[in-house]
Amino acid sequence: MYISTLRVRPPEPAASHTLELMTSTDPNDPIADALLGESTYERLRVERYALIKRRIPQKLVYQSGLLLVLALVVPIAATYPSSVRAAFPGGEPLWASPLVLWVGVCAGAIQLGTASCLIAVSIVRRSREPELSEATAHTLLNVEDVASMFGLATGGFAILLTVGFFLLGHTGGETFYSVINAAPRNPYGQTDVSVPVIAVGTAAAVSSAVVYLCSRHLRSESA
Repeated sequence: MYISTLRVRPPEPAASHTLELMTSTDPNDPIADALLGESTYERLRVERYALIKRRIPQKLVYQSGLLLVLALVVPIAATYPSSVRAAFPGGEPLWASPLVLWVGVCAGAIQLGTASCLIAVSIVRRSREPELSEATAHTLLNVEDVASMFGLATGGFAILLTVGFFLLGHTGGETFYSVINAAPRNPYGQTDVSVPVIAVGTAAAVSSAVVYLCSRHLRSESA
C-alpha cells in the first residue's frame, strides 16, 4: 500500500502585500500620492476638510477666469443701445464711473490680493520642503483656505453681481430704468471718484493674464 502525501504551500505573509501597497502608488491617484509622498503639506491638505479642495495652480486659473469675466464690462457697456447710453454722463458709458462699478473694483482688488496670498503660500511651501514642519504646513493651509474662500466665493459673487448689473442695460430701456427708479440710489449714477469703466475692464484683463501665467508657472514647477 502506498500512502501519498499532499504538500500544501503556506500562504504568503499578509505583510508583504501591505508593504507592496504602501510602496507603490498609482500615478492616476493624486490622493494616494499625497498620503504616501514626502510632502507634509500635500498630506495634510488631503487629510483636512476644505470647501475648495483644488490645488493652488487650479485656484489661480479660476481667479484668472473671474477677472476675465469682470473685464466683460467694457464690451457690454460699449454695445448699449442709445436709450441706455443716455442714462450715463455725456452718453458715454465707457468713460463713466457708475456706483455699481465700485463693487467690481473691490472685487478685482480682492482677487489680486488673495491670488498674491496663494502665490506666496506656494513659494514658501516649495522653499521649505521637504523640511516643512506640520505646524508651518497647517498655518500655510489656513492662509490658503481663507484666501480661497475670499477670492473665489466673496470676490466671485461681487464680480458676478457687477456684470449682472451691467447686463441689465441689454434687457431693454424699460427694465433698465425701472431698476433705477426702484433703487434707493441710482446704481448707474456718477461717483465722486472717477474710475472709468474702460480703465477697470482693461486692468481686469491684464490682471487675468498675469494670474494665469503665474498659475502656469507654478504648475510647471510641480510637474
